[in-house]
Amino acid sequence: MRTYLRNLSVFNKTVLFSTFIVILVGLGTAYISYQTQRNAIQDVLSNQAVGTANLWKNTLSIEDIKMAEQALSQSDPYIKRLKKSIQMINTDQSSYLMASILSAEQTSRESVRVLVTGNERVEKELGKTGIYEAPPEYMGAYNRVITLKKPVYSKVYTDQFGTWITGYVPIMEESNKVAAVFTIDIDASLLATYQRKLIASLVVGCILLFTIIIFFQDWGLRKLMAPLKELLNGIQQVSKGNFQVRMRQIDKSEIGDISWQFNEMTKKLQILFDQVAATTEHFGEKVKPKEPLKGIEKAIDEMEMIIERTKLQKELQRAEKMNAIGQLAASVAHEIRNPMTVVKGFLQIFQQKENLSEDEKGYVQLMISEISRAELIINDYLSLARPDMEHNEKIDCTSCLTNLVELLSSYALLTNNIKIDLDVRQKAYVKGSKNELNQVLLNVLKNGIEAMKDGGTLKVHLSTDLEFVHITIADTGIGMSHEELQRLGTPFYSLKEKGTGIGMMVSYQIIEKMKGKIAVTSQKDKGTTFVISLPRQHTNSPNEDAIA
Repeated sequence: MRTYLRNLSVFNKTVLFSTFIVILVGLGTAYISYQTQRNAIQDVLSNQAVGTANLWKNTLSIEDIKMAEQALSQSDPYIKRLKKSIQMINTDQSSYLMASILSAEQTSRESVRVLVTGNERVEKELGKTGIYEAPPEYMGAYNRVITLKKPVYSKVYTDQFGTWITGYVPIMEESNKVAAVFTIDIDASLLATYQRKLIASLVVGCILLFTIIIFFQDWGLRKLMAPLKELLNGIQQVSKGNFQVRMRQIDKSEIGDISWQFNEMTKKLQILFDQVAATTEHFGEKVKPKEPLKGIEKAIDEMEMIIERTKLQKELQRAEKMNAIGQLAASVAHEIRNPMTVVKGFLQIFQQKENLSEDEKGYVQLMISEISRAELIINDYLSLARPDMEHNEKIDCTSCLTNLVELLSSYALLTNNIKIDLDVRQKAYVKGSKNELNQVLLNVLKNGIEAMKDGGTLKVHLSTDLEFVHITIADTGIGMSHEELQRLGTPFYSLKEKGTGIGMMVSYQIIEKMKGKIAVTSQKDKGTTFVISLPRQHTNSPNEDAIA
């Protein structure tokens, strides 16, 4: 049942829920109406009983009532006179009234003595004793009238004589003592008859009301849900590639706003699809006509193709740029390197002369140092133009990192009081040129050390998964902005005062040649993290990867 309800449409769920609410409210209203009418009629009957008793109690003789308390037989004259008066009440009033005089002295908790009654059946049933075993509702009202000394009435009760509501009026002596209690019983079976008619009327009224409400509710909900159904159909059409579908905007309500937004969405999708098709044709791929059912899939496929073509064009442009830079670098470096070598040689000869002053020797040494630095830059440029040597070997990454960290630890400590934290817990192997990998790691480690001007800890971590070896180098230096990060690795871009940008560009080339990649994350003034990922070379020995 729960699964069935969950799978119902929104319209059916709304109808079911609202119908349930209507029925619940209707039944609640009917119940309240029934109780209100029932209590009102009961109050009318109770007030009638008390009013009649109050009216007729003055016709009764207090002396006859006192003598009736001591009577031994119903044939005593004072009992006859009281009975005659009571029978007059029964005659003058309708047949559903019955009058009685009760003794003020209670015989027990559950019974009371009836001195005189106008109903022969009751008189015969009670016998000579006149003791009436009364229901709790009757005795409760009787006790209240004795205690309060004022008229009261009982709740509806049922005994061996029928269903009744009784009104009680105290008959008082001159000493303000209750001599007896005069009662008028009203047949409450009339109330039950009225209640049955009332229930039948309420049931018929509820059925008619529910029918009318459910009819108008169904009509109203269908009118309300029609735009949503139209929206659902529109979405289905869009999923099939029909971007010409439009919804009717009937009003300016929330539904109307949804219709307007849907129409705007389909317009933009149509424009996007046309642009994608035009871009695809621009790349030389003619858009093949496809069935309308595959419009969205067609657009997605073409967008993926455009992305791939764009990536390919970027790679080709980068390769062409690097080739041009390499050729230019080789030409310039070759023309500059020879005269610089000659100049450096003569400077070294001048430096050996004894007639030079200390200042002059310092100047010569400075020139030699600058020429040496220029030679390093030229070597970097030549590395761009140097053809790739297919020299691949199995490289122990753990050994490379350990040796480089040992080599740079003293330099880092003396430069900016930097500590290098090496975390290597297993052996890891890759394939490529060991010298080139060392060049990349050395470049990244030195950049990290130089970026940490206020000292700190440079963290170096090696980890592996099934396919790659990951070398993570994280510093807490000056960091880079998003724009600086985007330009990292491009020719002639460097954040160092005397940097050329060639080192990082060469590093990216080397890692790409080794089928790997470099991922960089950085925050300004918080540091930079390099993650170098290289294809892992698995060993045949199960224990070879463990560090002793």
